[in-house]
Amino acid sequence: MNSIESLTLDFNAQISELGKINNDKISDNLIFVGSGDSYVAGLITEYLTHHKCRCYSPSDLFGSELSRDWTYCFVSVTGRTKANISVAKRASQAGSKTVAITFNENSELAKVCDKIIQPNLKRAHTPTAGFGSFVANAVTCLQVAGITVPNKFDKWYQNTVKISKNVLESVVLPVDTVFVLGNDTLYPLALYMSLQMAEFFGTTVVAHKLEEFCHSPVFGVRNAHQLVILGQKEKSIAQKLGKLDLKISYIELYNQDILSQLFESIFFVQNLMILLAERYGSTELYYRMSKHALKVSSEIIY
Repeated sequence: MNSIESLTLDFNAQISELGKINNDKISDNLIFVGSGDSYVAGLITEYLTHHKCRCYSPSDLFGSELSRDWTYCFVSVTGRTKANISVAKRASQAGSKTVAITFNENSELAKVCDKIIQPNLKRAHTPTAGFGSFVANAVTCLQVAGITVPNKFDKWYQNTVKISKNVLESVVLPVDTVFVLGNDTLYPLALYMSLQMAEFFGTTVVAHKLEEFCHSPVFGVRNAHQLVILGQKEKSIAQKLGKLDLKISYIELYNQDILSQLFESIFFVQNLMILLAERYGSTELYYRMSKHALKVSSEIIY
C-alpha cells in the first residue's frame, strides 16, 4: 500500500474514532506548545478561546522566562522533538505545571512532564503522523481548555466531501507559489493547508491572514501564483483581488456554528489533498521521496 492510499484509509477511519476522545478541562491558564501540525492544533484552541489560551512554537520560548501562573501543554504525536523537550524541561525547572499531549507515553517528552494525556484514538497505520492524529490532538486541546466538542464528526465529514468535490477544479497544481489565506479561526486552517500541500506535492505554499495579506504580501504576487482563500462571507475581497488578474480559488467555509466550521474546514483540507493526489496521479507523499531533505529535517528536529 502506498502512502497516499494509507492516508485515504486514515481519513475515512478517523470518523468513527474521534467521538471516543473525552478529556476534562485542566486549567483556565493554558499555553500550548508545538511544531508543525501540533502547533496548528494549539493555535486553533487559542482562536476558539478568544486568545484566553495561548499557543507558541517552542522556538518562541527559547529565550523567554516561563511562568508558574500558566500550565504548559506540549503537543507532539511522537514526543521526540528536541525543541519541545528542551522547553518542557525549562518549564519544569521553573516550577510550572507541564502536560504532554502525545501518543507516545514512553517518550522523552512524556517523562519530563508532570502529566500525560494520550488522545484516545485507534490510529491507522500510516507512514506519517496521519490525518487522524492531527484531528485527535485538536479535539484534545479544545477539551482540556474547557470546550465541549459534540460527536458530529460523521455529519461534518459528509458535508466536507461535497465541498471539496465542488471546488476541486478551481485548485490547480503545480504552480509556482500558492498563497493560502484565511481570517480569524480560518488562519490556522490556512497554515495547516500550507503544511499539507508542501508535504503532499512539494509545492511552495505561504499562509497568511487574509486581511494582513492585503497590507504588503499582495505586492509580491505574480500571475504564475495562485491564491486560495478560505472564506467566511468574504467573496467581495476575492472579487477585488481578482482585479489584479490573479488565479484565485475562493472557498466558502462559513458556518454560524464555529465548531462545525472548524471541523468541516479540517476535513475539507484533508480530503482536498487526497482528491488532488488522485487527479495528478500522485501515489507517494513528496516529502517521503525527498530523502536528502528528509534526512536533514530529521537531524534538526530529533
